Amino acid sequence: MNLLMFLPSLVLYTSIYTLSFTDTDGSTVNMNSFQNKKILLVNIATNSPRVGQLTGLLQLKQQYGDSLVIIAFPSNSFGNETRSDVEIKQYCHQNYNVNFFIASKNSVSGPYVQPVYNWLKHTAENGVMDVEIKSDFQKILINKDGNIIGVFAPGVSPTDTSIVNAITIN
Repeated sequence: MNLLMFLPSLVLYTSIYTLSFTDTDGSTVNMNSFQNKKILLVNIATNSPRVGQLTGLLQLKQQYGDSLVIIAFPSNSFGNETRSDVEIKQYCHQNYNVNFFIASKNSVSGPYVQPVYNWLKHTAENGVMDVEIKSDFQKILINKDGNIIGVFAPGVSPTDTSIVNAITIN
């Protein structure tokens, strides 16, 4: 008799903290630097009708300070981002005074997605759920342990009580 057949199977998922992204300056940012903090991931597009949500994201950053990391992932996946990385950064700083992380422009849906969004897309990677990115300004909240705890529709304001409660309660 094989004793191994009685051991529970261990399912190992990829930790978000093993991933990284490139910011608009071309620097690599390691997700492991955000351990023990909540992370709000938002795919943005400067030509989106929802671009005003950058104001709400900035309000969250100011309200929660270092306990919440906000990372904007510019993407043309939905046809609303024609600017280059330099232009995106300039637009966000000049028009919204953005002081949170802005990743380099990359795909957030389809077959060739940015690694963090690939992790979000697959339960086999993140251990929680398959997140489908439906449009610009979809928001995903990661808890201090690196697990997905909330997915918020693109039309939900960053300062909506559902997001604020998820940040403060979880």
